Amino acid sequence: MTAGGEFTAALAALPGAGAARLGRLLTDDDAERAWQRVVASRVDSAVAPSSVRREWALAAAEVDPGSLRETLERVGVTATTWHDGAHPPRFACDIDPAPVAFRRGTLPDPSLPHVAVVGTRRASAIGREVARELGAELAARGVVVVSGLALGIDAAAHRGALLAAATPPVAVVGSGCDVPYPRANADLWHEVAERGAVISEAPLGARPEPWRFPARNRLIAALVDLVVVVESRPSGGSMLTVDEAVRRGVDVMAVPGSLRNGAAEGANRLLADGCAPVLGVDDVTTALGLDTCGAADRRHGPEATAGVDGPAAVVLDAVDDGPTSIDELATRSGLGAAEVFAVLAELELAGLVVHDGARVRRT
Repeated sequence: MTAGGEFTAALAALPGAGAARLGRLLTDDDAERAWQRVVASRVDSAVAPSSVRREWALAAAEVDPGSLRETLERVGVTATTWHDGAHPPRFACDIDPAPVAFRRGTLPDPSLPHVAVVGTRRASAIGREVARELGAELAARGVVVVSGLALGIDAAAHRGALLAAATPPVAVVGSGCDVPYPRANADLWHEVAERGAVISEAPLGARPEPWRFPARNRLIAALVDLVVVVESRPSGGSMLTVDEAVRRGVDVMAVPGSLRNGAAEGANRLLADGCAPVLGVDDVTTALGLDTCGAADRRHGPEATAGVDGPAAVVLDAVDDGPTSIDELATRSGLGAAEVFAVLAELELAGLVVHDGARVRRT
C-alpha cells in the first residue's frame, strides 16, 4: 500500500468531498498534511464553504486513520493522490482530474496503447461476441482494454481480454473498489483485479449511486487513446463516454449494427456523424498506428488451421467469419451433426471457436 494511503482514504470519505474540493485541498499538501488541516479546522475558505468545513471537522473527529490502513491492507486496495508516483498519470493531468484514486491490482505500463470498448448493458448476443473478440484480439496485440465492468458490452470486452491471457485489462468502476457492482459480475471483477486492475475515485464502501457513473465515464475517456462503441442506444452511459472523449480530443470509432437492432442505433448514428467504422481489430490497430501484419490477423488459409488436422481442420475451415450454423458446418464438412458437435467441443477447448449450441464463431 502507498505510504499515507490511510489519509487519502480518510479525505475521500469526507462528506461532500468531490474531485474539485479534494483537488483544491491537495494542491499544495500531501494527503497526511491535508488531513491534519481538516482535523485542526485549518482548511482555507477557497477549498470549501464554511458549512462544509465544519462538517469535515466533525466527521474527521470520528475517523481513525490506523483502522483505515488496516482495512486497505485487508481488502487489498491501494489509495493514491496526484502527489504519489503510483497515481495514474492521465488522471492527474486530465482536464477534469481525479486527485484521488483507489485500485485493486496493478496498472499496466501507461505507455501502452489504451482502448475503451464500451456499449449498452442490454446488448445482443452478436454484440457481446464482437466485444469479446475485440477484447481478446486487442489484448493479444499489446493493447490495454479499458471498460466499466457493466453488464453487456463492457463485461464481454473484459472477458475477451482475460481470455487472451496477454495484456492486462483495466476496469474503471463507479463504486468503491471493495463493492463489486453489478453483483452478477463479481467473479469477473475479482479476476480483472487479479490479472489487471480495478480502479475508482470512490472511497472504500461507496455504493454504486447513479451520480457516480457519469463521473466514472470521464475517467474512462481520460485513460484511453481511443474509444470503440460496439452497441449503444442513442443515449446512456456509453454516449456519455463518447461525449467525454470528444471533450478530450480522443478519437471515437463504432461497430456498425443492423438497422433492425435498436441496441445499435447509437453506434450507427455515430457512423452517420462521421466516426470511423470498426469492421475488425485491424481497423482499431491501424487507428492506433500499430503494426497489423501479425499472425493474429490471419483468419483463413494454412495459418488459420496450423496445429489442427483431420476432422477438426475440416470443421474449422468451414466456419465463416460470422456465425455459422451447425447444419452449415455439417453440409460443408460432410460430417454428421454428432461428429461436428464432438469436433466443436475440441475446438472450443483449444480456444479456437465459441458456440451456443446452434451457431459457431471463430474466436
